[in-house]
Amino acid sequence: MRAGQSVWTISNALSAYRLAAAPVVAWAALTDLRLAFSILMLVSLATDAADGILARWLGQETKLGARLDALADSATLIAGLTGVWVFERQPFLDDPFWLGLFLGTLTLATAVTLIRFGRLPAFHLWSFKLADVALTLFFVTLFVHGFVPWAYALSMGLATLAAAEVIAVALVVDRFRTDLKGLWWVIRARSR
Repeated sequence: MRAGQSVWTISNALSAYRLAAAPVVAWAALTDLRLAFSILMLVSLATDAADGILARWLGQETKLGARLDALADSATLIAGLTGVWVFERQPFLDDPFWLGLFLGTLTLATAVTLIRFGRLPAFHLWSFKLADVALTLFFVTLFVHGFVPWAYALSMGLATLAAAEVIAVALVVDRFRTDLKGLWWVIRARSR
């Protein structure tokens, strides 16, 4: 964080909201409040999309913000999976491959990053941003229209590839950094 820069930024507030909202979102699911869960989850997904954009646009990127965002992302994922399990679990039980592959790869990515750097993954790779968009669209489709198999496979496939890229980046970089575009850019920067 630059000298004189406040931790009280719009993007940090959005990440803090997501972190605080995650237990409420999960509670809404566990108490069978589908509409409340869906609305709260959509707000969390929207703030996730907005916080990074605002941080860059307003010049408010901080290490604290990146860590807070990563923690809020994890909490939001757990809350979202809770709702999916409560309200829409059957299609995932019928076809668990993609979800299992994603969760396994994400768990490995988290473990590798924790072991190497003692921190949750917060590289903010472009592949993860693309996967976030696909997962958000799938979530909206799931709760508005119903389960769409190809959208499920596409979103989980992109999320799995993004998690695999996190593993590769964590193994290649020499120190923890945020806002890396992707593995190609990391390798290119190292070869200079």
